[in-house]
Order: sequence, then structure tokens, then C-alpha cells
Amino acid sequence: MIIVTGAAGFIGSILCEQLLNTGHQVLGIDSYYNNYPKWIKNYHLRNCTGNPNFIFLENNILDPNISKLIEGLNITCIVHLADIPGVTACSEVNFDEYITYNITATQRLLESIKNKGIKKLIYASSSTVYGNGKHIPMAEVHNAKPISLYGVSKLMGETLCHYYGSSYNIDVDILRFFTVYGPHQRPDMAFHKFIKNILMNEEIKIYGDGTQSRDFIYVKDICEVILMMIKYDKKYDIMNLGGGFSLSVNDSIEIIEELTNKKAKIAYIDPINEEQIFTHASVEKMDEIIPVERKTDIYKGLKEQINYIKFLYGFIEK
Repeated sequence: MIIVTGAAGFIGSILCEQLLNTGHQVLGIDSYYNNYPKWIKNYHLRNCTGNPNFIFLENNILDPNISKLIEGLNITCIVHLADIPGVTACSEVNFDEYITYNITATQRLLESIKNKGIKKLIYASSSTVYGNGKHIPMAEVHNAKPISLYGVSKLMGETLCHYYGSSYNIDVDILRFFTVYGPHQRPDMAFHKFIKNILMNEEIKIYGDGTQSRDFIYVKDICEVILMMIKYDKKYDIMNLGGGFSLSVNDSIEIIEELTNKKAKIAYIDPINEEQIFTHASVEKMDEIIPVERKTDIYKGLKEQINYIKFLYGFIEK
């Protein structure tokens, strides 16, 4: 059985579907943290609930009873996706909450599985740990120097994984996600907001001048990598998951305009200091698992996300 924390979230819900489709038994855990409406998270799990190979627990991994729940199950791997996301949402004011959910919760989960015979844990980290490094593309060997408190929280999670992995013989793989997009993307994320606002003829607010760029990776490509990592007993340590290319905010909006056949209304506002100016992943490790020709093209991926948003908000009936 595979445990997926954050199972009702963006990547977690897609991963649960793909695990079930490939014959795995899945225990999904999610606390339904209130960063966006619960009905959307339930919608994301609609293809999992009812499947006899899927067990869902609405539970917080901070709960000390989690250890007892894990004890009685034949767990082969844990994919730890649960956290409070969001670079701009995390600040000095609310950092205590990020410490609790992103750092302490990770430590509690690791503590609960030590000496339990669970040999593999996959931890979802973030490209935010790199900050605005001098080296491009950003490679796993480069020093992590986050410029956001969210990035600090993810780097602390990585450090905990290294400690428990080496101390208790747990095979820990750390995945540094770059900008993930596609169906089920959170409502606070850029592409979700851009597509929804364009479809509704509402204004899009862009921080800075829109020339800042991101390395984008389609959500199902990420899940395919995780599936392969579960399947093959190989230790990857730290791995970037990205597309290996960068696209500016302005260029991404132009693609969405083309695919929706609608013009965006854009308001440029002051930039945010904590946001990276650009990201670009070194993906040599990832390419060993899912080579370039198998990665989803940005036009195809955005078309899928546009259709998802149309269904989600009732622009068209499925």
C-alpha cells in the first residue's frame, strides 16, 4: 500500500488517480486545510472515492494516532505532499503556522515511520529553496539559499528527511518541484487565476512587468516520475522536477489568450521581493526517468487545464 499525504490537493489527487489506475492500493490522508474551498478538493477526489483500493482519512498528520494507523498496514512507500503552500502567503506574521504544518508535521511523520519497516519516503520540496542563485540552470548540487520564508520551510523539511533517512535506514527521495501546472491546480496559482479571469473577462494582476520567468512542469509528468520511482528500487536522493525550459509570465498569458481565443485585461503592479526573478531547472536526473520527448508540451498541457477550469466553474458541461 502507498500512503499519499495531501491526497485531496493539486498533485496528490492526480497522483492517487494514477496510482489506482496502475493497480496500487492507496491510503490518502488530507486535513482539508482551508486555503481553498473544500468542494473543489472533493471534486478532485471524485475518481478515487468508491474505488475499493482507495482508503481516505480526513486527518492531520500532526495527530499522534497516525503512527498507530500506519502500524497495522503493509506500507511500501509514503509520498509526502502535504504542506501549506504559497510563497506570497507565507510571511513573518504567520510563519508559526508554516513551522507547524511544513516542518513539525514532517518531523512527526518521519518519527511515526522510523523502525516500522517502511523503507521508502518521497518528499515534495520546492524550487524555492534555490532562491536567486548565480547558477543557471539550477542543479541539485548547487547551494540552496532561499529568499522566501516558504523556501526556508521546505529546506528545513529536506534537512529532516536527510536526518531520519541516514539515522533509521529509510530510503528518502527529495523532489524539488518547479512550477507545476495542469488540471486540479490550486485556485491561488497563477495559471488557474489567469485562465479563470480571462474566461470571465476580468482583470489579471501581474506582479512586476511580467518578464519574470518560470520553469513549468505538467502535473501528470510529475506523477509519472513518482510512479517510476515507486516501481524501481533505486535511490535518487535529490531530484529536480521541471520542464527544463523557462517561460515568462507575459508569454504564458499570450499562449492562454491563443488557446481561449480571448484577450486578457492586465494590470501590472509592484513586484514582490520574496518571489524569484526566474527559475530554470537542470533536469538531467529527471530525464533518465521521463525523457524530453515524453514530457507534455506546454500548449497541450494548458489546453487540458483550460478544459478543467471550464468544467470546474460551469463554463461548459462535461
